[in-house]
Amino acid sequence: MDRTVEYVLEVARCGGIAKAARNLYITPSALSKFIIQKEEEIGVRIFNREGNKFSLTFPGDRYVMARLADIFSGRMRVGFQMSFASFMTKKVLPALQSEYPEIRVLLEEAGREELIRLVKKKQLDIVLTTAEEKEEDLHYDRIVDSPVVIVAALESELKHRAQSRPGFSYPWISGEDILTEDVIFDRGERSFRKYAGWLFSHEKKPLHSEITVTNARTALLCVEQGMGIIAIPEILVRALGYADRVAMYSFGAEDRTEALYAVFDPHSALTYEQKQFGEIIRKLIINL
Repeated sequence: MDRTVEYVLEVARCGGIAKAARNLYITPSALSKFIIQKEEEIGVRIFNREGNKFSLTFPGDRYVMARLADIFSGRMRVGFQMSFASFMTKKVLPALQSEYPEIRVLLEEAGREELIRLVKKKQLDIVLTTAEEKEEDLHYDRIVDSPVVIVAALESELKHRAQSRPGFSYPWISGEDILTEDVIFDRGERSFRKYAGWLFSHEKKPLHSEITVTNARTALLCVEQGMGIIAIPEILVRALGYADRVAMYSFGAEDRTEALYAVFDPHSALTYEQKQFGEIIRKLIINL
């Protein structure tokens, strides 16, 4: 059972912290702190306190019932970055429904930071996302390490300057050649500022962009039309269906990579299904 529901129900059943803590094999202070943090997280008071006596408030009762309904209704709430929308709906969703026909899968797209926030608040069961900093209370199931590449139009001048170099995933281009290109900046995800910054890290040139977009799909459309270049994980190029429509190049002293993860709460009631989700993704990602 979801740890939150288990702890809250035990406190409600026992009518207090001390006995509930003994039954749950944790200290009363840890249990009390957990309840307080959960109330702060969801923004409502779960328990009425009268001395050492605890009883569920109306919002607390509604919260517990909603979580129990999620656990026992056979519903899995799956989140993903917008760049994976086509992959999720066309590939992953049919595979999940085939593997688990009894589970109703709900999909939600959002930016990376928002997805992690929703998992922590128990509003999503699992998310597919790239990640930089890992939250200690979440499990990160690594799906694939994707090289970060420079993406340019197929007929860009870069193809005449690219070199074959051992140890790189794609033809390599120099920092000097990169600096001759216009850069498209995606402000929808802060990670793209980091990727773009890598382009200029050696030359120490300030980042400058003539074109600003809010998502990777629009950025790749601009690239395809010869409006500039962008640095982006290769997996996003493939997920968006642009692998044959643009050219990809390696850059820098070595390949830089970004990991794709399936992220979930390890204390969820759907842990088995969440782990299987990662296996399904791994099989499908190969064919992107």
